[in-house]
Amino acid sequence: MKKILLYIALVIATTPSFAAGFVSPDPTDSGTNVLGNNNVSTSMSVNLTSIKGELTDNQSVDISWSTIMESGVAYFAVQRSVDGIDFVDIDSVASKMNISTHVYALLYDYQDMHPLAGISYYRVKVVGKNGYTTESPVVFVNYSQDLGTKIYPTLIQNNMVFVESDKNLRAAKFEFFDLSGKKISETNWDSLNGKQSIQVSKSGFLPTGTYVARLTANGQNIKTQLVIVQSH
Repeated sequence: MKKILLYIALVIATTPSFAAGFVSPDPTDSGTNVLGNNNVSTSMSVNLTSIKGELTDNQSVDISWSTIMESGVAYFAVQRSVDGIDFVDIDSVASKMNISTHVYALLYDYQDMHPLAGISYYRVKVVGKNGYTTESPVVFVNYSQDLGTKIYPTLIQNNMVFVESDKNLRAAKFEFFDLSGKKISETNWDSLNGKQSIQVSKSGFLPTGTYVARLTANGQNIKTQLVIVQSH
């Protein structure tokens, strides 16, 4: 059956580029390879060539990725976020590469059987046997059971956004963050229904850039939206 492919690589990570691969330094390396007990180099090298997020017809989320020239990787931590800023580990997948594996390209897959409602962001953290880590680009999957809620516009020019819902959202909260995770503003309602306007910066000024708008109700994520602030 057809899967809905919803993925995007967000440029919000400050990790090394996977296009060129990543090689971690070995703090014990003095110019020669230091071998562990299983004769595997303790340095980590990996090219992560792709990562995808798919919402399946059984309402689970499939996260798949592939690597080439993998070496010294202990495992992959699958991470999830409700806002694209704060990520938590939800599971781990062991590396398929070992001393008897002679495969140039390796394929990995993880299924999140209990996805969060709304937009969830996923990434994979690569953990080396030497303790070094690095992260993949971020993908997002929309498992929305509340299609009647909107945050707009996505391009802000006058410090104002609108929240609109066709449902009555109790204890609603709108938060506005920059990409470092710093909260710019917060607006609360005992009950949110219909259309509301929000001044996202109390000072009336925001630097040009990309921001994250998040709407929650009763502590549950309802809608997360990336928005771009353009100079006045």
